[in-house]
Amino acid sequence: MLSIGMHSVLFIYTMRFFTLLYLLFYVACTSLHAQKNDYLWPLGLGPGWSDFNFFFNFHTDPPSILLRTDEMSTGVFGGSYCNDQGELVAYTNGLRILNKNGELIENAIGLNPTLTQGQTQGSYGGRQSGFFIENPGNPNSIYFIHLDVGYHPANGWPYRYVGRNLMATTLDMTANNGAGKAISKNKILLNGVLMTPAAVRHANGRDWWILVSDADENRHYRFLLTPEGFSGPDTQAIGTKPNPIGKNNSGAGNTFSPNGRYYIDHNSYIGFSVFEFDRCTGLLSNERRVEWPEQVPSTYLRQGPGFGNVFSPDGRLLYITASYEVAPHPSQFFGVKPYLFQFDLTNLDISTSIDTLNEIDTLRYFPYAANTDVMWGAETGPDGRIYIVHRGDSYCTVAYPNVRGKGCKFVYNEPDFKDVIGECIPVFPNYRLGPLDGSACDTLGLNNVPAAYFRVEDTINTQSRFFYDLSYREPANWHWSFGDGHFSQDTSPLHEYAQAGKYKVCLTVSNPYGSDTYCRDIFVGITDVSVPETEQAELMVYPNPAQDAVRVFFRDIPPQSGWLTVVDTYGRTIHRQAVSNSTGTLFSVRGWPAGLYVVIAEFSSGLRGTCRLVVAQF
Repeated sequence: MLSIGMHSVLFIYTMRFFTLLYLLFYVACTSLHAQKNDYLWPLGLGPGWSDFNFFFNFHTDPPSILLRTDEMSTGVFGGSYCNDQGELVAYTNGLRILNKNGELIENAIGLNPTLTQGQTQGSYGGRQSGFFIENPGNPNSIYFIHLDVGYHPANGWPYRYVGRNLMATTLDMTANNGAGKAISKNKILLNGVLMTPAAVRHANGRDWWILVSDADENRHYRFLLTPEGFSGPDTQAIGTKPNPIGKNNSGAGNTFSPNGRYYIDHNSYIGFSVFEFDRCTGLLSNERRVEWPEQVPSTYLRQGPGFGNVFSPDGRLLYITASYEVAPHPSQFFGVKPYLFQFDLTNLDISTSIDTLNEIDTLRYFPYAANTDVMWGAETGPDGRIYIVHRGDSYCTVAYPNVRGKGCKFVYNEPDFKDVIGECIPVFPNYRLGPLDGSACDTLGLNNVPAAYFRVEDTINTQSRFFYDLSYREPANWHWSFGDGHFSQDTSPLHEYAQAGKYKVCLTVSNPYGSDTYCRDIFVGITDVSVPETEQAELMVYPNPAQDAVRVFFRDIPPQSGWLTVVDTYGRTIHRQAVSNSTGTLFSVRGWPAGLYVVIAEFSSGLRGTCRLVVAQF
């Protein structure tokens, strides 16, 4: 018969076993099913600048506009974090952090205090210098990692501003009944002369490496974030960039490739270095250096740099933005040409692989005023497209970034948000990167069970569809079922349907650790617009069908303001304007493609109504 003491010992060890089992189960679940942490991008300058603030919403394909209720400007800086299901947790403009309800999180104000006049367009002026990471040991604890910008000791143009402090702000999202609280704010992790930080998963698939480079010298600092908190910094001296750089310094957006294999350290005035990165040790190696020429070509002088550095989803190609002054124009003193360059990392000498994807003469777009339009930051969306911000009301897009050369399909001014958004594009680490299976640091028992996902695009042939694979966690095999009795094992196939109809398309991806299937309905030669039941607001459109002017009437609605949005069958916003229910709202459909559209009215009280509109061009 066991003694009381022995029973106590067994109980303690049993509880420890189940606690360990729970932690392993929790880690496995949270690591393997995290998918949608970057699905909402906050944009908009707020009242007086933008007609509306919104999230660029990746829950739809193509992405859509989701209105925000707050008035916070994200003119230059914006960041956000969603839970694994893509539900909003927190978002920021670098000066303050709001919760999912658009309310200020307690104590989350006064961020990045060193340069108090560093506001640009109502937001923090640090551009792509901060991001959110979940605490590896507590999903209710969120870190905001950010670079506090100040004056460089030299304080001479263009060597004026630089990162002075790498900081962390810690959020407890269970505090205040779920409204959140910053339990630690502006905690300095590192003081120095710094470039922008970047983060990548540790090889164990749970922890995070955070790297920040010295702005003047070939020093790189690394931190490791574990459930116990931050450790470091550890320092590595490596690289051949000028040391010190001198006056030509700019803190561009350093970043990792999605697979964590490469890291770019980019001084946007003089050049960049691409290193290989070891996710197990956190060490850089095998630098490949590219120096920017002073003139590209000789007739174009270098102007303000771009800040965009982004790798293709497969990690093979590197995209960098840049801008050059052009010769005087008869109607103005100068103009600017923004450039997008592509480099192939399979080349030993990266500089020989440079491909100019565009030569946009902005005088074509702004012919009557002095223009300083440049390409700034760049980021890969969850839909596999690369988005690039410039000055205006739109992004630029690289539709197929894994494709070498101009086949990547660079498009200027698309998507068009039809409102001023400033120069903001958020930056995110790759939340979907799993463990490095088989490495010495693959110690938590996690495996890269693949996750299936894809997007669909029309082609010139109305009966064809292009299926673009977005699966992650190292799939090795692809099996497509197109819903018409045909199949494919290609990664991203093009398929032509014999006849119009509704088809259920399924993709199954697999590797030695498991498989996953994702299905969605597509419509070929027909339309299917799911219109929700109207909620109290009753709409009427006249005439319907229409070919010129359309008037929308609202019935039995108390006086209030709102927004009218028209979307096509792909969910793309075609028209948007402010409305009042006091009179009918008039707009033109002249020149619209014939087809089915949905009119959506949303009012300040929460009333919402929808109706179909048919456009018939005779």
